[in-house]
Amino acid sequence: MSAFTNTGSAVVQRQVVEGVPRGDSFTLEQMYEVTRCVAWVRQGDYHKVCLQFPDELLGDAAAVAEAMTCQLGQPVYILGDTTYGSCCVDEVAAAHVGADAVIHFGNTCLSRSQRLPVLYIPTRLQVDIAGVMEQLKNALEERDSSGTHPLILLYDTRCQYAVGKIFSELSLSLPHLVQSTLEGVGCEEPTTPNTCKEHSCQSQGKKSKESNSNEDSADVGHVFDNCSNDSKCNCCDSENCQKPTEKDGSSHNDSCTSNASNSIDENSQNSNSKVKFNGRCVLLPSETDIKDCSFIYLGPKGTTLDSLLLRFADKTFYHVPLSNEGVQRLSGMQSLFRRNIKLEIIRDASIIGILVGTLGVAKYQEAIARLKSIIKCAGKRSYTFVVGKPNEPKLANISEVDVYVYVTCPETTLVDRASDPILYRKLVAPWEVEVALVAGREWSMNFESDFSALLPGGAHHMEVCKAPRAEEASVSLITNQTQTLGLRDGSEEAAAGPVVVQEGRALAALHVGGGGQILGGRSWAGLDPTQPPPAPSTVVLEGRKGIAAEYQDEKR
Repeated sequence: MSAFTNTGSAVVQRQVVEGVPRGDSFTLEQMYEVTRCVAWVRQGDYHKVCLQFPDELLGDAAAVAEAMTCQLGQPVYILGDTTYGSCCVDEVAAAHVGADAVIHFGNTCLSRSQRLPVLYIPTRLQVDIAGVMEQLKNALEERDSSGTHPLILLYDTRCQYAVGKIFSELSLSLPHLVQSTLEGVGCEEPTTPNTCKEHSCQSQGKKSKESNSNEDSADVGHVFDNCSNDSKCNCCDSENCQKPTEKDGSSHNDSCTSNASNSIDENSQNSNSKVKFNGRCVLLPSETDIKDCSFIYLGPKGTTLDSLLLRFADKTFYHVPLSNEGVQRLSGMQSLFRRNIKLEIIRDASIIGILVGTLGVAKYQEAIARLKSIIKCAGKRSYTFVVGKPNEPKLANISEVDVYVYVTCPETTLVDRASDPILYRKLVAPWEVEVALVAGREWSMNFESDFSALLPGGAHHMEVCKAPRAEEASVSLITNQTQTLGLRDGSEEAAAGPVVVQEGRALAALHVGGGGQILGGRSWAGLDPTQPPPAPSTVVLEGRKGIAAEYQDEKR
């Protein structure tokens, strides 16, 4: 009962803890590439630039802003708190000052921005290259040396600076090792039409290589400086490339520069084909299927690794943590099977909430519209909510919603079961909604956390019939009750109920059985707009003192 009876004084007296400082091994320039940021702002002729920092790097925010201000001769703005996940570009906060560009520091989910041009600076984590090499060599000795299937080297975006050296040395003993590259780490243009200012993306890519003339010069070339308005194909370095590589016949140039989906169909590989997934690219040898590969992941545990484990749940991952704890062999099978219960929860639900977790990731509006159509055809109700970062108290305000589908970036979609079990039970991914409700959509071992892959043009897109499906009945594996999908006899439910009079006001009971009827049954339904506002007063009165649980005038 202590959770319900405490006074809350601990929250009032809590001290703000300073963020984790930058390690002594990295200078400010190495960590944040200030010179490169200044050059990018000048090339783009941007006047209002926002600097987005994650919580752990806020201690350096003032120093970085001051260094850029001195070189640019104009102020920059610091985004200290993100509206949604810190891995996504916070275009909402940037819009408050009318920003025309954002520089994103720290780990990123590699999602395409919706409106603003973005420069991604992944910063750095301390990597003991010698220790990583020793750990990997010892762990991979157990691997079948006669195997010819590639090992794919994946990594946290903040480890990119060290990957070049690690790959160079490992490839000597592992001839089948394949290095992945990151899409969009560098200059990113929004997916909406925008004027590319003298191809600043391509020119800035050259400047960034010149400014990193130290030990990182070998791996700066792995940064992709994409510009969606440049006629040059960024994948094959040819002008107006029209080579079809997709099953649907779309051009190579279109599939490369649009980057709307971070995934392509693995079955459509040609010789030396490029496979994209989770914002990463892998160039596989001829006649090699990524389904036969194993993976090495360099970086700390977190949502990035979780997303990759679910994406290739039946594959072996050699996880190399940065704490020299030894290489761990991981698989996403257990996590994937554990999430299967969510499919039954979705089928049991009568009201499904669409929880908007981003306003900056490209095509989020198309994803919401598709989910609404799927839920409606399944004979269920949907309501859309925008709450910022979700937590248990926010979702508990709408207790009538059975489950929420979380529309956000691929990494924020996944909620850790151990750290937040309540959100884990309440939130599902768009892919799980499609598997549960779309006729013909089959469950597979490859969990798709990127909603753009489910949209038209995506690797896992599937046409959905917009007509209401006929009623289908089955037995729930959770409640042992009958669950139904679709509408009975193909008829729509009543769209509106009778008009009623309540306390002198005429109210239309819209959506019988839905939100209107639910709110009408509550004792409190919000502020009454028909009541006159309080009279203005110029008298200043002293308010109550204390906290809500025990004001001073209530003490006995």
